[in-house]
Amino acid sequence: MVVYEQKRGGTHLEDKKKGGKRAASNRRGWLLAVLVLAGLGIWGILEWRAHTAPGPGITVSEEALTRREPFYQYDAPGVTARAGVDVSSYQGVVDWPAVKAAGADFAMLRVGFRGYGTGALVEDNAFAQNAADAANAGLTVGVYFYSQAVTEEEAAEEARFVVERLRGTNVSGPIAYDLEFYTADEARTDDLTGEQATQNALAFCDVIRQAGYEPVVYMNLHWAGSMYGMEELAHLPVWLASYGPVPALDRGVTLWQYSESGVVDGIEGPVDLDLWFTKE
Repeated sequence: MVVYEQKRGGTHLEDKKKGGKRAASNRRGWLLAVLVLAGLGIWGILEWRAHTAPGPGITVSEEALTRREPFYQYDAPGVTARAGVDVSSYQGVVDWPAVKAAGADFAMLRVGFRGYGTGALVEDNAFAQNAADAANAGLTVGVYFYSQAVTEEEAAEEARFVVERLRGTNVSGPIAYDLEFYTADEARTDDLTGEQATQNALAFCDVIRQAGYEPVVYMNLHWAGSMYGMEELAHLPVWLASYGPVPALDRGVTLWQYSESGVVDGIEGPVDLDLWFTKE
């Protein structure tokens, strides 16, 4: 926070009397003070805007969005948008050539998770097969890790777990940190603060970037507005889950999960649908 010290430009207490020329001078002094304060206010707003400037993603224009089945299309100057899905072992065996033929360009695969009760790190039992088959079908592959970290050390441990499982794969897409509250039962993250969640995301993404991959932070609007310190994450791409007309996040998004009930050939049951934006 920037605190401004306001000086009164030569208008002294003894000048603040009513009537005559002294009153006119007083009005001019107050007018000058108001103008100075207004100027400082505008400067402060501009500084605030700089601190909350858009991140590395884009602001999605509804006019450039075409809602087709099964995937949205996006056509805007200077932006490449790719359609994709995100899956885990819950989707069962996926026919990746059929997913590609349906129009998908990329896939975000769950690489693993931390147990909400035990804290154990577990690889998704479909990850290795999905990673190989999706890449062979011609899709760009990224991954996400479902975190239940309660410290920066645990978040960094999760990132190292992910990097180890990427060895020998064709993963070249984003690596997402997915920290969520587990609401079905008591979980180790129930008392997690927004400040700690932010530090965890930074720790995870730092390890991922040092390993040569591009990190991204998964969140919904609640986490963006009430949990994460978005200024601290301003340098990191965001993967936003938002099922409205367009993603309502002023700082911009890199990935947008726009549906959790998509129907795509090659995948049994509902599946999450996404757009991945890159600037040309």
